[in-house]
Amino acid sequence: MNFIPYFKFSDGNQIWRLLISGSDKLIVETRNTAKKEVFFSCIDLESGEELFKDLQLEEKYWIGIEKIHDDIIFFHRFVKPDMPGHREIIAFDINSQKILWQTNEFTFLFIYNDKLYASKELFEGNKFFILDYKTGAVIDELDTDMNELNSLKNIAEQETDYGNYVFTEKFENDNPHIPEKIKNYINKETEGKIFVGNIEFAGIEKLLLFNFHERTGEDKLTNKFYAIDTDSGETLFSDILNLNTNAYAPDSFFCYKNFVLVLKEKKEVAVFKTG
Repeated sequence: MNFIPYFKFSDGNQIWRLLISGSDKLIVETRNTAKKEVFFSCIDLESGEELFKDLQLEEKYWIGIEKIHDDIIFFHRFVKPDMPGHREIIAFDINSQKILWQTNEFTFLFIYNDKLYASKELFEGNKFFILDYKTGAVIDELDTDMNELNSLKNIAEQETDYGNYVFTEKFENDNPHIPEKIKNYINKETEGKIFVGNIEFAGIEKLLLFNFHERTGEDKLTNKFYAIDTDSGETLFSDILNLNTNAYAPDSFFCYKNFVLVLKEKKEVAVFKTG
C-alpha cells in the first residue's frame, strides 16, 4: 500500500470549508476574520493543477457557498452581517471562472433532479419557484408550502451519493465491529498517552488512518496523525497536524476516492494519493 504526498494548498488564511465538485475539483474556502475577507480557490484533484486562487466576488466577506452542482458554485449573501439568513443567488462557473447569472429576487433552497428550487419573499409571504440552474430562468411557480418543500429537500439529501467518500469514525476499544488488528495498531500508538476527545479513524483498502489529541501541557494539545499499512504494520506516514493547540479539533481528515485530504494547523490542506 502506498501513501504518497501529492500536493499542498495554503493561502495563509484559515480554511473554512473543503468541497469537491462532481468532476473532482477541490474548492477551498478561506477566511481572514480580522480583515473580514473571504477567498475561494480551486485545484483539480487528478492533476494537482491550481485552476484559480484567492477568488473574491463583489461582496468581500458576507458571502458563502450553498452548493456545487455540475461544476457551478452557487453562492449566497447574508440578509445582514452576522445574521444567518441567506439572500440572493450567484451562479459561478468553475471552468470559465465567470458568473453565469445572479439574482437578488430569489433565495436558494436546494437542487433536485437538475432543478433549482428557490423562494421569493413577497408582502403576503414566500412563494416558491423552480429555476433553470444554468441560466436562472423561471421554469415553474409552485403551488406548495415550505413543509412540502422540506420533505422534498430531505429526499434530495438522502439521494445524494457519498459513495466516493470515507469519513472518520469514533474509535472505541469495546466496539465489536472494529477488527482486532485495527485496535492493536491504534492502541500501540496511543498506549501510555493522555489524550483529549475522540480518537478518529478511517480505513480504506489496506490502509488505516487515524488521529488523536495528546495532552502535552496544562492547556496544550498536540494533534497527531498516522497512516499505517494494515498488512505489514508499517507506519507509512505520521505528522503533527496541530502543535500546542488549546482545543480539540475534530474532522482533521477525510478520504475521497483514492485521495486523503488532511487539514493542518487550520491553514493548510495536504492531499495524499493511495494505492
